[in-house]
Amino acid sequence: MQDLALLLATSSSGVYSRVARGQIPGVLRIGRSLRCDPRVIAQWLSANKASAGGLS
Repeated sequence: MQDLALLLATSSSGVYSRVARGQIPGVLRIGRSLRCDPRVIAQWLSANKASAGGLS
């Protein structure tokens, strides 16, 4: 999740909070750990960047 936190310019706890609220797609909880699908994350990031006018 640290890699995802860097991509989103937030902390790991911020990522976990957003996952808990369902704001980040492509995340799967296995036991106590989280796994994310990098393809889904990349699509989500590019869609958000496009809807924000390319500003991040």
